[in-house]
Amino acid sequence: MTIFLVLGLFAGLYLLWLLFRLAVYALPVASGISLAFWIRDHDYGYLAAVLGGFAAGVAVLVVGQCLFTVIRSPIVRLAIALLFAVPAGIVGYHAVQGVIGLAIDPGVMLSTVSWIGGVTIAVTAWIRLARFEIAEPAQAAAGDPATTVR
Repeated sequence: MTIFLVLGLFAGLYLLWLLFRLAVYALPVASGISLAFWIRDHDYGYLAAVLGGFAAGVAVLVVGQCLFTVIRSPIVRLAIALLFAVPAGIVGYHAVQGVIGLAIDPGVMLSTVSWIGGVTIAVTAWIRLARFEIAEPAQAAAGDPATTVR
């Protein structure tokens, strides 16, 4: 019985790590699934729905990361980061509420812990998205000595 408790602890910790690791992918997954259901509902078939949903999810992820990396306007970057962080926060809220709801009764405490988990996971998604920023070369940031006016 002890081995099952230890394995359950490791499984829970692994799922928590997986939730934090995959939080930034909440928007691409949601958009891919939504497009796949739309394609299927319009009688294009299951293969087209799966391929279209996968392509849409990858496109949203790549375009979002590229726009966040290339655009330097802080307001536009904030909007792009919020587009990725808000769905991650919603997913985090519901995941924490589902897991912690098994241990405590519904009420203020469960809601508070769920909100804390949702905000934490949204911040994690924001940080992971900001990690894709392209760093400027040190020489270009300092100014090229050959073109500097003296």
